[in-house]
Amino acid sequence: MKKVLLLFFIIIYSSFAQQKEYNLYLSTNGNDQFDGKYPITNIKKNQGPFKTFNRVKEEINSICKNENNILINIILKGGVYYIGNTFIIDNELTENKNVTIVFKSYKNEIVRISGGIIVSGFSDITDKNILNRLNPEVRKKVKVCNLKQYNISDYGNPPHRFDVLFKGKFMSVSRYPEKGWLNIDDVPQNGDSLYNKGDHKVIRNGKFAGKHYGRFCYSDPRPNKWINTKDIWMHGYWVWDWKDDFQLIDRIDTNKKEIYPAKPFHHYGFEKGQRYYYFNILEELDKPGEWFFDKANELLYFYPPQNIANGDIMLSTLNKPMFVIDKCNNVKFEKIIFECSKVRVIDIISGNNNIVAGCTIRSIGADTAIVIRGGTNNGVISCDIYDVGATGIAINGGDKIALTPGNNFAINNHITRFANKIRAFSAAIYLRGVGNIASHNKIHNAPFSGMQYYGNDHIMEFNEIYDIAHEAGDVGGINTGADYTDMGTNIRYNYFHNIHGPGEGNCRAVYLDLPGSNTTIYGNIFFDVDMGVFFNSGRDNRVENNIFVKCNPSVNNYNWPHKNYFYEGGAWKIWEKMMEFKYNEPPYSTKYPVIKSYYDSGSVGLPINNIYRCNVSFGGSFMDLSEEIPLDRIIVENNLICDSVILNLVKKWTIDIDPYAIPYTKTYTQKDHNLVDYLEKKGNKILKGDPGCINLNKKDFRLKKSSIAYKLGFKPIPFEKIGLYKDNYRKNIRDDY
Repeated sequence: MKKVLLLFFIIIYSSFAQQKEYNLYLSTNGNDQFDGKYPITNIKKNQGPFKTFNRVKEEINSICKNENNILINIILKGGVYYIGNTFIIDNELTENKNVTIVFKSYKNEIVRISGGIIVSGFSDITDKNILNRLNPEVRKKVKVCNLKQYNISDYGNPPHRFDVLFKGKFMSVSRYPEKGWLNIDDVPQNGDSLYNKGDHKVIRNGKFAGKHYGRFCYSDPRPNKWINTKDIWMHGYWVWDWKDDFQLIDRIDTNKKEIYPAKPFHHYGFEKGQRYYYFNILEELDKPGEWFFDKANELLYFYPPQNIANGDIMLSTLNKPMFVIDKCNNVKFEKIIFECSKVRVIDIISGNNNIVAGCTIRSIGADTAIVIRGGTNNGVISCDIYDVGATGIAINGGDKIALTPGNNFAINNHITRFANKIRAFSAAIYLRGVGNIASHNKIHNAPFSGMQYYGNDHIMEFNEIYDIAHEAGDVGGINTGADYTDMGTNIRYNYFHNIHGPGEGNCRAVYLDLPGSNTTIYGNIFFDVDMGVFFNSGRDNRVENNIFVKCNPSVNNYNWPHKNYFYEGGAWKIWEKMMEFKYNEPPYSTKYPVIKSYYDSGSVGLPINNIYRCNVSFGGSFMDLSEEIPLDRIIVENNLICDSVILNLVKKWTIDIDPYAIPYTKTYTQKDHNLVDYLEKKGNKILKGDPGCINLNKKDFRLKKSSIAYKLGFKPIPFEKIGLYKDNYRKNIRDDY
């Protein structure tokens, strides 16, 4: 991969050498009346850098109108640049011009492009009614600022409300409880507001226990202390542990202990026992770094962690992308900090060879940090992305009908503390389309998934993914699903470790949800995760040459009982997608010949022909199967199994009443001689104890040359190549920010 990138940059920079070069300088101390040709203002103060991006844009337009085959360097002097409108580069500007545009810092000075505003004028609270609502210990410490002076037209509602930053760091909105969750005490079932009657999760005592929309009961008496409940919000996993949502409170009945959410209600309703917390509460403003916003009066209350100096407090207000690259080629951003925006900072729409390299993207609201929408050879390299409200990098590209690759990429990026506003289905990296790449990325510290992908022939390799799924259940470190035609992806040489989800279903390191098929999972290391690899009715998948340590289980083959999902009108439109992409005709029938049998053989929806070969499993359990899946429908061969539990046959479903009920679990162990004999006849080796790792205590999972696994066909995994690496943009490899 590094050699490919090196060749790519050689090609790019060789083209630079043939281009006429222009340097345009930008400085916070510049002047738009200058010519922009010099980094420093001259003595006569008639030449020097520009001051605004608008002026830079005008100059780019002028150059492109009169020149072809040009390189334009936009060189920014150190400082903070506040951007209030989108900087757009479109194909009308560069079409057929062979134009290369590079945004970079001057002599590696620190350049920050911000979508926020500095807020000042905080003062002591004088309103006695407000003071009386605060804890006496903090009344003199909490400050207030009237935001009307800033003429903010739209404050938004959570999760799209502004963020408060103090010295560049996120501050927390006041909440209760301070940490953790409350649980819904009950969901009354009287009245005519039952939601989605055919999709109830639990029946208790013959009655639906949840899904009433419009109110629920609580037990914690804390709301009794809140004087004004207007604009108090809740965040919760209201029914399913894979779908969170924000809910405004309409009113609270403290006598009946009932919460009445405001419309629109959460899509799935509310479920007894599910988790939530309250936030944006004046009475709970009691810790340094917390804030509360009185939207009706445009008053921001803040408990500063230390004395406020000029420029310390910033609000994210920009609600449009900072930069849009629209159908252009060869636009590059180098070593720039993008920060404090409510939405994405860079939006690349089609085009080719557009690169974001060595940049820092931080403090972004309820949106993806960087978006690539189509084109080819567009990518994000060696960037640090953190404190992001949704996804870090979203990549699309390639043609799913013709199965031609996009070759767009995310390589050597460190992405952490993401999905902190929109949890559900936000990930560090999102891949869509055909033939895109996520390689050598470090992903950690998040409430939901690490990576998600849809489409064909993607490559996810040499990534390190850990410490995710803090809040969610039934999610994956790498996650996909909902389409039989999404085939050909390769998940290889990744390191998954220390991944545990608190919700039902926990977290699966690689999760091919219904009906993810024809995917290769090769040469990965799985350590201390809830579940290694999970297939939900997927088929023709290959799990080969992986190391599983302390996984429960290492692999799971599951049979979805609702076959109606696979036919016309099914909930996920699986049949409709098969017909849309003409699965039984080229290029699908030729590139993935097995797909022709999926509906023709009468075995639709069955998780068959999955291969588990040459894997090493130790310290947990080896395999779970739904009880409907006989061993002879899958291929289990040449594995080194050193687990005390070899196989679980689990019945997950009863009769559609409670999909998570587990009425029985049958466990086979190494004491079951018939099963051991069956597996060993397939070339598997059943042992007790260490499979031959170099040093398990130091988490060195490389296998010694003497390990039996090699005799079974196991191949060495290039551990040393996994994760971040140093390059021209990444000089240091840090664990966190």
